[in-house]
Amino acid sequence: MNKIKQLLIASLFGLTGLVHAQQNSINWVHISSKTGGIETPFSGKEQTSAAVADFDNDGINDFCISERTTAPAMVWYQRQDKVWKKYVVEDSILFIEAGTTAFDVDADGDMDIIAGGDWRTNQVWWWENPYPDFENVRSWKRYLIRNSGENKIHDQMTGDFDGDCKPDLVFWAQGDQTLYFSRIPSNPKVFSEWKLIPVYKYYTDGQMEQHGTYPSFKGTNEHEGFAKTDIDGDGIQDIIGGGYWFKYIGNDNFSNNIVDASYAFSRSAAGQLIKGDRPEIVLVVGDGSAPLYMYEYQKNTWIRKEILPRVSNGHSLNIIDFDGDGNLDIWIAEMTLFNNTNATNRILLGDGKGNFHNEIFISKGIDLHESEIVDLDGDGDLDILGKPFNGDTPRLDIWLQNGTGETISARKEAFNQPFGIQLYSLRFELAKDVHGTLALLKPMGISEVEIAGYYDNTAKDFKKLLDKNGLKCSSMLFGYEQFSEDIEAIIKDAKLFGAKYIGIAWIPHNKTFGKEATAIAIKDFNAFGAKLKQAGLRFFYHPHGYEFDTPDGNMMDELLEGTKPDLVTYELDIFWMIHGGADPLTYLKKFPGRFELMHLKELRNDIPGNNTGSASDETSVSPGSGVTNWPLLLRQAVNSGVKKYFIEDEAKNAIDQIPVTIKFIESLK
Repeated sequence: MNKIKQLLIASLFGLTGLVHAQQNSINWVHISSKTGGIETPFSGKEQTSAAVADFDNDGINDFCISERTTAPAMVWYQRQDKVWKKYVVEDSILFIEAGTTAFDVDADGDMDIIAGGDWRTNQVWWWENPYPDFENVRSWKRYLIRNSGENKIHDQMTGDFDGDCKPDLVFWAQGDQTLYFSRIPSNPKVFSEWKLIPVYKYYTDGQMEQHGTYPSFKGTNEHEGFAKTDIDGDGIQDIIGGGYWFKYIGNDNFSNNIVDASYAFSRSAAGQLIKGDRPEIVLVVGDGSAPLYMYEYQKNTWIRKEILPRVSNGHSLNIIDFDGDGNLDIWIAEMTLFNNTNATNRILLGDGKGNFHNEIFISKGIDLHESEIVDLDGDGDLDILGKPFNGDTPRLDIWLQNGTGETISARKEAFNQPFGIQLYSLRFELAKDVHGTLALLKPMGISEVEIAGYYDNTAKDFKKLLDKNGLKCSSMLFGYEQFSEDIEAIIKDAKLFGAKYIGIAWIPHNKTFGKEATAIAIKDFNAFGAKLKQAGLRFFYHPHGYEFDTPDGNMMDELLEGTKPDLVTYELDIFWMIHGGADPLTYLKKFPGRFELMHLKELRNDIPGNNTGSASDETSVSPGSGVTNWPLLLRQAVNSGVKKYFIEDEAKNAIDQIPVTIKFIESLK
């Protein structure tokens, strides 16, 4: 069949411009409570919300579901081997509205839950995760966030929206017709209503141009749905919702920037669907019928492009790279609301240029309201959690992509390698008392160090202090200039300490790193590596994040491809790679054997990152309490040939976090 015929057939089904993707390699294993594959969540029929998180810290996602007509009002499902076990979060009747989210509210290393009330209450709550004691807990402890204003709250989202490197909460207060912003208190367990700062006050939609069809309760534009990303590239997350994007401008104020206010949009997503410049925004109507649109920023305005001509109740929306080709895709799923018997659950595959010519169908006729696309079984691919609102409820559906393969993200036996510490983690303590600080390490179980300076000691004296405290130095970092001007002195110090790996952690460049600096570095790195190899040493480079997304493209790949493997290896710093917008797992798979060293370093949740190579100390947290799936990543690190592992923690309180990190890493054995 030629392409013209394919397009004609696709258009007959309302899929203009889309062709069915080849699905020979995808086998969706459908698990449903209707067939006994998973326990039914409730006896009630109004399942209002869902949220996915690793509640039990085992490296595999769990999920929670809420219902507002019966008790219990919220349950969560724990992944156990190849089944899910149901536990209660809230054992009473509680009028929970859509939009629940999971976040570590009390910063204790486990994921809590945040939710708001429907038209019968003005309250917003959070529940404290009782980890690790789930068996003896009847209900998670609930705390108040808000108990004022008008009723009906819809959607909660966390992030760092004011650039202070601390977590914030935003939610739509539909009764107030207001979008609220709140900084999460340092002690959220102390009862006190959180300070609410209005971001945006909206009114009736009398001036809104109505395209499409909407239910009667949308007579007032009840905004709902959120996305977050750094729209303008200033390093601070922005809020997307209701056809707007909101930017923090200081002094507890936000600017309101229109994307498209002509629809009652209720689902939002954002991502780099077209490579280069600003990320794109995708909007759809969650309750009612209207097109699915993508918006590209061009010449100070948002240009609208129709992706699908008609979506009915598109209440589940996300942007993901489903097929792993480096181009972002769109997942969109519909509700069966208003007799939409053909409610469709599908993925639109993107080409990185804003086009979507291939489509993957997962299901038809099953209600999906506030559902999720995420790895649910720990096998490394994307699955779908299907939660209906009131379509054929009570009900729960899960689609596992190709079933459950090897559970590569499971904690058990995920990592059993020896590890040391980069002494920069203790820079504040070393500046005051070198000997006393080094003496702390052996009792913690640390005997190997990586160093980047001698802390006002000579090399010989610092080596003596390491010896006195039973510490071995296996890796050292020096400046680029010293490598260029006096590499013999570096070799001399390396021999003194008995270190094998000798590296550089910064390439001199102007504001942006590009092809010219990369070409020079490749030439120099090969020369440095050859010189060190003659001395029986191994040269390495430690990226800092500015290498990945530059005006000239991805310079990290050029460094890896331009340097000789026998002369140059690399140290993968998990924090800096993620902060720079890259995926450590992808690099370990794409360049096996090229990363012989790794920094075990964690980026806090909800930090947008940038390519400056710098970040606030507050963004560094203990592994296991940030963004990284450590079991999955460390399994791959071992398989890809990483030989040396060093804890690094740049937080000001690293001395307190390091024992927590050690305990977490040991738990992976």
